[in-house]
Amino acid sequence: MKHVFSFLTLFSLVFTSCEKDNDSATQNAVGFSSAQLNLVESSSDIVLNFETAAAKSGVLELTFTGTNAVLGTDFNLSIAPTSANNLEIPYEVGATTVRFQITRLTQAIEGQAKSVAFQLTGSSDVNVTVAPEAASLVANFNEVPVTQLTKAPAVGGPNVPNIVYVDLSSGAELQVPRASFDLGFYSGSEFRVVLNGALKMAAKQLAVNDMTIPQEIDPSVAVGEGGGTGVVNGNPAYVDDPSGNLAQTAIAEVAANDADNKVYLINRGFDVATAAPGVGSVNAYGNSRGWLKIRVLRNGNGYKIQYAAPEATTFSEVLVAKNADYHFTYLNLTTGNTVIAQPEKNKWDLQFTPFTNYTNFGTGTVSYAFQDFIVSNALGGTRIYQVLNSEGVLYANYTLANVNTANFETTAAADQRVIGSSWRNGGGPTSLPSARDDRFYILKDTAGNIYKLRFISLVNAQGERGNPSFEYQKLN
Repeated sequence: MKHVFSFLTLFSLVFTSCEKDNDSATQNAVGFSSAQLNLVESSSDIVLNFETAAAKSGVLELTFTGTNAVLGTDFNLSIAPTSANNLEIPYEVGATTVRFQITRLTQAIEGQAKSVAFQLTGSSDVNVTVAPEAASLVANFNEVPVTQLTKAPAVGGPNVPNIVYVDLSSGAELQVPRASFDLGFYSGSEFRVVLNGALKMAAKQLAVNDMTIPQEIDPSVAVGEGGGTGVVNGNPAYVDDPSGNLAQTAIAEVAANDADNKVYLINRGFDVATAAPGVGSVNAYGNSRGWLKIRVLRNGNGYKIQYAAPEATTFSEVLVAKNADYHFTYLNLTTGNTVIAQPEKNKWDLQFTPFTNYTNFGTGTVSYAFQDFIVSNALGGTRIYQVLNSEGVLYANYTLANVNTANFETTAAADQRVIGSSWRNGGGPTSLPSARDDRFYILKDTAGNIYKLRFISLVNAQGERGNPSFEYQKLN
């Protein structure tokens, strides 16, 4: 359906007449019928209206400028430009309306500004004037989700300096320096605090609520790791529930009564390593970032954080406000400043990161540091399930008809670790780590877009780990 807009009181000006050589020449105003046009249909009319019928034939003069939109590639016009960005639109005597057509050839990818701005500059008839309030129109390309894309999230190689967030519908990627923050403060109705699990942070509740009492470091407050030095089996009570369940964070919910909020001993984990590991290996953790004691209180609808070295008898304070646009507001305890460490809550689907998970070596659940881990935005409503090739339908043949929407509603689909480390092989003495080719994943984002995605690589051509890539395709 073509878009024709009414000429709603654009001209309330009173035009005076003048006489020249005994002839009366009345000024006639012209302008666009609307300031905005959304290109919903493939072709739409751009309409200009005269205040009164044209006294004689003439030409309207326009310019146009594209934003991420190129003539002949992204759009066409029914009238050819007279030069690069100039149009001349003819009209006949008696005309009250002039129109030409814009045809959309592409759509704007979600999150992309894509438009064509038209400016009416004049007329060949000196008695036709441009109405200032109706001199411009912007034709906006409708946003649509990405339909198919291959991505290589820039985590930064085998030292993994970056956490990377990816939004499938826009194709956008946000890289966050992994060591840029310590704690995240929940913006929802509850008062919850999370640790930076990408640095192997851990927290232990102490028996006191007085920050002036010196405390001792407790080496058991640590995340487990294998194949190197340090604690092998970490206590799961000292880390956040890796499923993403905010009811089970290492730091208890911040109580309304200040006296109920205890002091916590915080192991700040490890800086990003700088030494390159062997081919096929990861070296994610460098020097210790040290220890702090902290206490978190409510401050109206926000937070007050007290923090100091464990042995200190004084402490610093910083206030953190909730921000409804984000799941969490993040705090760097070195600088005392808040940082943006995650996209807005509905603008990401997958997070590529080192991760503090649970595992079991046969003697019970322990915390454990995983590499090349993928977390989903389960808190925001992203839902995922896994499909094995052995189930009968391969990735290339999987269509919307094969999607089992019931799988999105299970408790398992709400776990942020559905992909986790299941997408990769760890490698061995004679083989490099690799992306598994026996499975793929079905993802529904917060807007209801359904995608299939599969992983292509874990290492680059030189065998260096920390180089993931994947492809995905929209099914609905």
